[in-house]
Order: sequence, then C-alpha cells, then structure tokens
Amino acid sequence: MPFRLLAPLGLLCLLLPLHRGAPGPDGSAPDPAHYRERVKAMFYHAYDSYLENAFPYDELRPLTCDGHDTWGSFSLTLIDALDTLLILGNVSEFQRVVEVLQDNLDFDIDVNASVFETNIRVVGGLLSAHLLSKKAGVEVEAGWPCAGPLLSMAEEAARKLLPEYNKAIRNYTRFDDWYLWVQMYKGTVSMPVFQSLEAYWPGLQSLIGDIDNAMRTFLNYYTVWKQFGGLPEFYNIPQGYTVEKREGYPLRPELIESAMYLYRATGDPTLLELGRDAVESIEKISKVECGFATIKDLRDHKLDNRMESFFLAETVKYLYLLFDPTNFIHNNGSTFDAVITPYGECILGAGGYIFNTEAHPIDPAALHCCRRLKEEQWEVEDLMKEFYSLKQGKSRFQKTTMSSGPWKPPAGPGTFSSAENHDGVREKKPTKQRIPLLSCPSQPFTSKLALLGQVFLDSS
Repeated sequence: MPFRLLAPLGLLCLLLPLHRGAPGPDGSAPDPAHYRERVKAMFYHAYDSYLENAFPYDELRPLTCDGHDTWGSFSLTLIDALDTLLILGNVSEFQRVVEVLQDNLDFDIDVNASVFETNIRVVGGLLSAHLLSKKAGVEVEAGWPCAGPLLSMAEEAARKLLPEYNKAIRNYTRFDDWYLWVQMYKGTVSMPVFQSLEAYWPGLQSLIGDIDNAMRTFLNYYTVWKQFGGLPEFYNIPQGYTVEKREGYPLRPELIESAMYLYRATGDPTLLELGRDAVESIEKISKVECGFATIKDLRDHKLDNRMESFFLAETVKYLYLLFDPTNFIHNNGSTFDAVITPYGECILGAGGYIFNTEAHPIDPAALHCCRRLKEEQWEVEDLMKEFYSLKQGKSRFQKTTMSSGPWKPPAGPGTFSSAENHDGVREKKPTKQRIPLLSCPSQPFTSKLALLGQVFLDSS
C-alpha cells in the first residue's frame, strides 16, 4: 500500500480512541441509545453556537465564532434546523422558532439568492415545519394543513423563485459496484471518480428493494470513509485517493442517509457501525468551541471556517434517525391522526414521510388532503366556463333566428295552425325555462365508479 494511503490511516488511528459502544468480543452492534444521546449533544453544540454567535445570519463561522450570509440572508440555519428540533423531541424550541420566523422572516428583499439551495432549504424547511406544527403543539388555524402562516411563507418564497427555476440532468454508468461519470450521448467514461454527493444512491436502491446491489455499493463508499474519516468531495477510484482541490468534507449527510434507509430495510449492524464511525470522526476532527467546522482537507484534517446549515438539517437528523428506530418518522401506519378540515377529514402522521433533498420530511397524506380544495376550485372554474360558453352560443343562436323572419309557432296539438286563428288570437311568447347558474354536467362513466377520488376500472 502506498505511503500516501497509510498516512491518513495512521493519523486517523491517533485521533480516534477506542469507541465506547463499539462491537464487543461477542460481535454486538453499537448501542443505539448511547449514540442517540451523542448525536443529540452534537446537535445542541452546533445549534446553540449558531444562536449565540451567528443568528440572524444564514450560517455559523465556527472558527471565528461569528456568522455570515451565504444563500440569501434568510436565517437559513434556523429554518433548516426547525424540523430536526421536533425529531429530537424539543417541542418548546420548535414553537419558539415558529414565532421568531413569523415575526422576522421577510422575502421582500433584494439579494443574490441561489434558486436550488433556497428551494430545498427554505421552501422545503417551511413546508415540513408547517406540516409538523400540529404535532409540535403549535396552535393551527381552521384550514390547516391546507392553510397557515408557515405555508404562506413557503409559497411566497417559491413564487420568488419560479421565474428562475431550472433543471439539470446528469448521467451515470455502473462499473464494479461503482457509478462513474459518463458522457450523456456516447456513454463513455468521462471521469473515473466517486463524488460524495452520490452516496445517497444505495439508500434509493433500498427503497425499490434492490438490497444486494445497494449493500455492495454502500460498502464501497464506507471503505472510503474509513480511509479518511469522512468522504472527500471527489475520490479517484483507480488511484484510490482524493482528487486535487476536492479533498474536503463539509460534513455531508448522503452516506449516513443511505445507512439509515438500509438499516430500516435490513437491520444489518454494519450500518450502525457507519453511524458510530461518523459520530466519532466528526466529533474528533471537526468539533470546535463554536460548533462543527467543515474539514478543508481530509489528508491532514485542516478545518475551514464554515458550518453548512445542512449539518443540522440532514447529517445530524439522519444520524439520530439511524439510532432511533421508534421515532415518529418511522411510523409504519399503525398510528395516525384524523384531522377535520373545511374540506373533509384528513388522515395525517401515518408514516411514509418523503424527505426532500435537504431532508425535510413531507407527509404525502397532507398533499392529497389539500388537493381536494384545488380540485373543487378547478371544478367550479370549469362549470363557469361551460356556462358562459353556453350563454354566448345561445346569444348567437337568438340573433340568427331573429334575422331570418318573424317567429312562427310549430304545428301540432294545442297550436293555432289556421290562418284565421293565427290572425284572430294574440301571439303568446314561449315561456323561458330558468336554468340554475351552476348545473352539474353529466359525468363520464368511469367517474361514477370513483370512491374518494379512486377510480376502479377492473372487474373487482
């Protein structure tokens, strides 16, 4: 093994003492309760340091114990950490922060904001906090979860971003349980590197049941972590080493995220070992007096004067959830809340939370519930359009018949067909049938088979 590979390993061994809670001689896994408390302590060391030294700036600078704006001047770390507070069980602080945001957050400012980062961190953080606010004991209005101050703030931020929104696509190919960068149209390898952001992939594989491939890929990434005490931003696979100017680790969450999903799927204690190693490495290498600092270079563990907000939003959250199997986020549907809204009854909190890119959990049941209101609005709009369309068509028909000559009654029973009767009796105008303003159109056959919005088309 080249000396350059041994040096980081030797330095890491000096920095990391024997782990408390590590597997013993009997092969037992790390103690989840022990590391759950360690993760919680990590969170509060970073969170309290931000409040004391950096708020209301976006992020903490842990080496100089001050703050700076990074992605738009929105008190980003406070928003990003909000739902983590509830996951850790801190209801009172969640409530306090909600009040702070309602009183102080303002999107009507002229700043250079990142569309992507503001979307996943600010919009996602506010949406998640809105949907979790009732669980946190926040007094909600009658229209919740389809209305509320946090939802209004999320919508305001999203509308500011819409004109600039963009989407990019990247392509990958697999080689020996690694995923390499390739040229989109040729399929040839462009860079034989692993990027730390890609470490989310095994977790995604686990969600579709591809467990064997997910574990093999995860173990590849885990060997890189054990080599350096973190994942470098870029790792050259053939050389087995970092890429120049991409040697840092800004405390990213992706490998821990995959460990959490895979552990839920398999219960494999190897995944708890990754969590243990992450806690020990981050505390020994990155912890400073005012929080946790970005690791500028994993080769010598030099630090950078920044603590990204995703450390509290994602890294700590996934670590805690890895070691907390009974957390409400992991609900399997055995418990739920029935919420009465003006639009009907909603079933919330039954599990199946979807994490956005910044690990902000969204309850999809709330999205379904609030969609009813939109559907009702669309139905009324369609009926109004149909009504006005019929009215305009009738108006054109009346103009055409009036211009073609005088009206004559149809022949048949009860009509005056003879010329004498026609001349001798005063013509009666036909009575105009009154039609209600909003009449229900005939529904298609399939719609009549719908139950609570679900259409059944098969023979069952």
